[in-house]
Amino acid sequence: MDRSGKLYSVLNNFEKLNLSLIPTPMQRLENLSNQLGPNIYCKRDDMTGFAFGGNKTRKLDYLIKDAIRAGADSIVTFGSNQSNWCRMTASAGSVNGLQVYLILAGSKPDKPTANLLLDHLSGAIITHIDTGDEEVLINAAMQKTAEISKAGKNPYYVAVGGSNAVGSLGYIRAFAEILEESEKRGIEFSRIIVSSGSAGTQAGLVVGKVISGWGGSVTGMSISRNSNEQEENVCKVAVETLELTGVNYDISKLKEAVFVDDNYLGEGYRRNTDECHEAIEMFARTEGIFLDEVYTGKAAAGLIDYAKWGKIKPDENILFVHTGGNVQLFE
Repeated sequence: MDRSGKLYSVLNNFEKLNLSLIPTPMQRLENLSNQLGPNIYCKRDDMTGFAFGGNKTRKLDYLIKDAIRAGADSIVTFGSNQSNWCRMTASAGSVNGLQVYLILAGSKPDKPTANLLLDHLSGAIITHIDTGDEEVLINAAMQKTAEISKAGKNPYYVAVGGSNAVGSLGYIRAFAEILEESEKRGIEFSRIIVSSGSAGTQAGLVVGKVISGWGGSVTGMSISRNSNEQEENVCKVAVETLELTGVNYDISKLKEAVFVDDNYLGEGYRRNTDECHEAIEMFARTEGIFLDEVYTGKAAAGLIDYAKWGKIKPDENILFVHTGGNVQLFE
């Protein structure tokens, strides 16, 4: 069995919805490659289609199906006021007959914009808490879940970003698509670069690497935490995902496969950097691809810096995963 076939075989054990328009395109970035040297390709997960697209729809294909299987009538989750995850969850829940409750970090604005506007359009019930403390948000979401249960309903709680074992199945599938397309086109990537926030996307890619035996590296560009903490988070979700699949694995090899770079984080989550802004402009002006300031812009800043300083060589094939999020540009 080929490498992508191994992954599809594992995924066949899990039911999912078909919200995402997949496989997404994988294109060579001609102008950017010419400017920077390496052969740079982009996995266009900004084009998953559903609810303005983005990486979270892959996770929701599995999570909403699991909620329906569990007999849930509602979804509870949390994020920032401009959370891509909450925007897509609000829509995915609504179209599948589930009421979505969102606990959002940030005061209630006079006029909702961008992602928050779309949350309202999708019919989400929103609670704003003016805090940046994730523990406060988790506790509020758990209290909301208990409150809904007490009222006789059956809520399904999901952590931020859908970053758990079920959600990460979506990025095992993305990895299978990458391998399948690589095999068809005769391209062997040495490195995949992706933004790393709530950890589930990178964890799914790492699990795909471990199961398939792919020899390249997955580099997560941190957008919210220092590298040590983020690597622990990615490894934790990856372990839970492997245990869900029932695939045997070597924990030492798994840990070796988890790498996070925090050099492009700046002052923290949702804090823009000059390098991020420059990367957004470069992608827009050379490729007509729009990135966001929170996730993909910082990951692209890392990619560009790696190329400039020779961390990736001119003869390497590099894959940048565009995880979406460009709605954020309209805040």
